[in-house]
Amino acid sequence: MSRRGSSISGRKTLISLRDAAELAGGVHPRTVRRWVDGGLLEGFQVGPRLIKVDRDQVLALVRPLHQGGAA
Repeated sequence: MSRRGSSISGRKTLISLRDAAELAGGVHPRTVRRWVDGGLLEGFQVGPRLIKVDRDQVLALVRPLHQGGAA
């Protein structure tokens, strides 16, 4: 069974910048990197050059432009 993108007992689900970009509606991975650099997302360095982000934080950024009913 793959552990990619899995969450175990309350741990953060870490995903790649590329996967986060797709999840955020198809933005470029560099945009996600800028979000990390700007503090909008928390980045986790898991290797010399590899950064991952929390899937739930990415989903929290993706929200409707207008809340409520039709305008």
